[in-house]
Amino acid sequence: MDTIANPHDAFFRESFGRREIAQDFLRHQLRAPLLAVIDLETLEIAKDSYVAQDLRASFSDLVYRVGNGASQLSIYLLFEHKSRPEHWILLQLLRYITAAGDEYRKQHPKARHLPPVYPLVIYHGRRRWRAPTTFHALVSPLPPVLTPFVPQFTYTLHDLSPRTNAEIKGALLTRLVQLAMRWIFSEQPIERLRELFALIEQIEDQTTALEMLESLLRYYVQGTQRVDEQDARLLLQQTRTGDPIMQTFIDRYIEQGIEQGEANVLLRQIAWKFGPPSESVRQRIAAADADTLLHWSERILTADSLEAVLH
Repeated sequence: MDTIANPHDAFFRESFGRREIAQDFLRHQLRAPLLAVIDLETLEIAKDSYVAQDLRASFSDLVYRVGNGASQLSIYLLFEHKSRPEHWILLQLLRYITAAGDEYRKQHPKARHLPPVYPLVIYHGRRRWRAPTTFHALVSPLPPVLTPFVPQFTYTLHDLSPRTNAEIKGALLTRLVQLAMRWIFSEQPIERLRELFALIEQIEDQTTALEMLESLLRYYVQGTQRVDEQDARLLLQQTRTGDPIMQTFIDRYIEQGIEQGEANVLLRQIAWKFGPPSESVRQRIAAADADTLLHWSERILTADSLEAVLH
């Protein structure tokens, strides 16, 4: 089972946690009949508090809530990410759906129905995905007389791995994120990173471009284990951009290394999950070394409080 504390999960959550990326991805990946009954303009993230405590250690999920359009009932879109095949994915999803139903009952004590959950698994590993796709396939023997008593559901698999011919669709940011995940296990990570840099240079909003550049650098340094900071700095030096903001970041990165980028990402994660960080928290993060920043960035994905992150 994937653990949540790894660079693949961190990049996935940081990227698909952006509403514009999730929205564009769903617009291109969901089937027309499903798009016809939901309103993607109502898409909003369902905070981590929706995930039961006992599931947080084993799930790297990201949950969005979207309006039905015809009624006030919400539909929950469960993004589950895997960087290697997981035979028991259906059991994991069932545990989540059950826990989500219990939590919904607590929040809506007068409700007599549950909102539907749409499980979407995004995979980008090196091996073929051969996990069962229906829950009944996990149960054996299953005589026909017992089938009505065993849960039955499936999930949608979006396989980004290089061995597939899955088309990378969407706007620039959406394609950039998917390609970064597809190429993370490439035998030529430097060349792939150079191609991704070329896409980043096409991003019009420079704040977004800087955030994606920081995230991408951290992911490929930590996720490939074959791109070190010296490689990243050399690649940045070869990047030709006339934008002064981008060039400032490149100069800063070359001079200071990756720690500042990690600190900035952690501050954004804290603001998203716990609210704007205080000045004392900012100072503490600014003074931390690279290993501590990485540890905190991993811990924040499952922590219930800021104190639990920084203790």
